[in-house]
Amino acid sequence: MKVLLCGTHYGSTYIRALTQFPQDSFTCVGVLSKGSEHSQQIAHQLGVPYYTDVSAVPADSIDIACVAVSGDAGQAIVLSLLKQGVSVLCEHPVDQAFVQKALALAEQHQVYFHVNGHFADLYAPQAFLQSILNAYQQGFGCMHYAMGANLRTLYSALDLLGRALGGFEGLEVIKYNGKPMAFQPVMLKTDSLTVSVLCQNFSSAEDDGSATFLNHQCSALFPHGTLTLSETTGPLSWFPSSQSLPSETWRTYMPVELVPMDKQQLMTHRDQCNLNAIAALAATIQGETQPLYQQPDYLSALSGLWQAVLMELQPQAKDDCAA
Repeated sequence: MKVLLCGTHYGSTYIRALTQFPQDSFTCVGVLSKGSEHSQQIAHQLGVPYYTDVSAVPADSIDIACVAVSGDAGQAIVLSLLKQGVSVLCEHPVDQAFVQKALALAEQHQVYFHVNGHFADLYAPQAFLQSILNAYQQGFGCMHYAMGANLRTLYSALDLLGRALGGFEGLEVIKYNGKPMAFQPVMLKTDSLTVSVLCQNFSSAEDDGSATFLNHQCSALFPHGTLTLSETTGPLSWFPSSQSLPSETWRTYMPVELVPMDKQQLMTHRDQCNLNAIAALAATIQGETQPLYQQPDYLSALSGLWQAVLMELQPQAKDDCAA
């Protein structure tokens, strides 16, 4: 399939995803950005056309567009491409009004709109989700989730929660009437489940990790123990309750074996996950069942919940949050 890359800042991960792994399913056929020399050099190195205006893109020669452009400019690109009949993989976070507009256009033009939440696809979060599924298959239901995130990771943390729950049905935000805090709790609930979210309620000017103290922490409390994902990249541990195992096999905690990664391995893994996100959209285009976390109801509910939680955290600055 032919892929258009929109944005070359975070979008560089899609360039690496399409070029560094052996695969013949996807080909980059163009780069769209604001016009920087850096972006032009990337297009030249790839040997593909360079565009600064989405209307100049020959949409009939593109199957998928990866849009990694933030703000109104990125949303305008997404909507324009959908109108031209191009399926789009869009970077997060995205607000509910935009998601609903994009989904309506996708349906109207018989194409697909996916959002790349990314972090729930990584190695350790996937192991966490698989362990949750195993517990449910054994008849154990989760009683409470405790999550930690920051303003930039809030959307993807809620995506991780949604995948663990199988959606967001019945989940509501409990209103908070106090003043904003540096590390602020937000409570969510359904009729049978509670969720506590501790969010780092401040961020650095640049998304460089210099003031990032919580990313994706998540614990799931079961009657027979607690499953804890310590951070985005692990470790993952099971803490059995004192009565859940015979004394001779009980341990204070049981690590779920994950292979540690160095920084380069992690970046390569993240690029691979972005290639997988492109592949998931391609599979949907080709008629395979759309993943739950890319279905319209899920995307609309996730973006709406993100906005609702953000309003609890920063009621006067709901838009001051970037991925």
